[in-house]
Amino acid sequence: MAINPIEYLDIQAVEYTLLPHVTTFTAQHTAAKTHIKGNQLSKVVIVSSDNALMMVVIPANCILVQPSIAALVSSANVAVVPEYQFRDHFPECETGAMPAFGHLYGMDVLIAKELVKQPNITFSGGTHTILIKMKTADYMRLSGARMINTGYKVAAVAQPMISQLKDDWRWV
Repeated sequence: MAINPIEYLDIQAVEYTLLPHVTTFTAQHTAAKTHIKGNQLSKVVIVSSDNALMMVVIPANCILVQPSIAALVSSANVAVVPEYQFRDHFPECETGAMPAFGHLYGMDVLIAKELVKQPNITFSGGTHTILIKMKTADYMRLSGARMINTGYKVAAVAQPMISQLKDDWRWV
């Protein structure tokens, strides 16, 4: 069922807020431009498990841990799917801007417990310039998402480069 996520929320008579922002292409960049903490903005990662697509919703500052996801879904064949391979599943959305409503596209949804514990959830509205913010309880009721507490971790923060020639510094 291909439906615009905003139309879907209107049909369901659910309260939500649209948050327009400058064009961004990564969740961390979106978080920075919208002044939303990376652990409070959701990102969608599509994985395949035994030839079926599944949606995993995690905080923007996290990455998937594939062996843990594989254990959660009892499958040894779990892999992150590149966007070009699933973009046809989301015809009304810009590539890479999938909303966190996998059930609309025939996909099971797993969601990080950190996102479920927040009063509101914020995720892509189907474009690279709109976010949807809604009550987490409404999201969980509509999406049928299953909460997970493993399968993802906070991404390592880039460390500053330290000069190998630090002893050669001279003050002038």
